[in-house]
This record gives sequence, C-alpha cells and structure tokens, in this order.
Amino acid sequence: MYARLVEGKFKPGKYDFATQTLEKEVIPLLRKQPGFRDEISFFNQDLGRGYAISFWENKADLERYEREVYPKVRDKMAEAFVELPMAKDYEVANSTWYRIHAA
Repeated sequence: MYARLVEGKFKPGKYDFATQTLEKEVIPLLRKQPGFRDEISFFNQDLGRGYAISFWENKADLERYEREVYPKVRDKMAEAFVELPMAKDYEVANSTWYRIHAA
C-alpha cells in the first residue's frame, strides 16, 4: 500500500472553502480512481496549516492519479493556499487500520 501526503498553508479565511471543497468535490473524485482506498485530512485553523493523506492499493495507481487527476485537484484547491501544497509519496510500513506490518 502507498500513501500520498499533501501539506499546505491556508490563506486567511479559506478554512471553510478548503474543507467544503475537499468534502464535496475532491473526495468524490478520489473515490472514482482505481486503487484508491482512503483519504484522511486534518487542518489547524489557528496555524493555517492543512494535511491530507490518501491511501492507494499500489504504486502504479498512485502514479496514475498523480499524472492524470492530481493536477485537477490542485487547481480546485488552489484558491485556499498561500502557495502550491507540497506532496510526497510513501510506502506504508505499518497500519493498525489496514493491518499492515513491516516486512
């Protein structure tokens, strides 16, 4: 399993826009993607920071998402951020939720 971590800094007053856009537009789009498993997002309104982690069945599905869909997601969310969010991909080593254990 693979995870994509996206981190961004919000513009003042854009917290509601970000959470609503994620809920109403981004998550439904993610659910249609091959290999998509889950999305967890968390925001700190006082600090103006937000993080989202999406989980993917395999690296190929994640890479397809990055090429074909993520640019659209980034554009939908662009109004909320001070600058482009940073995104990094990781292989999941441990998870109690998905019962993944280190090799």
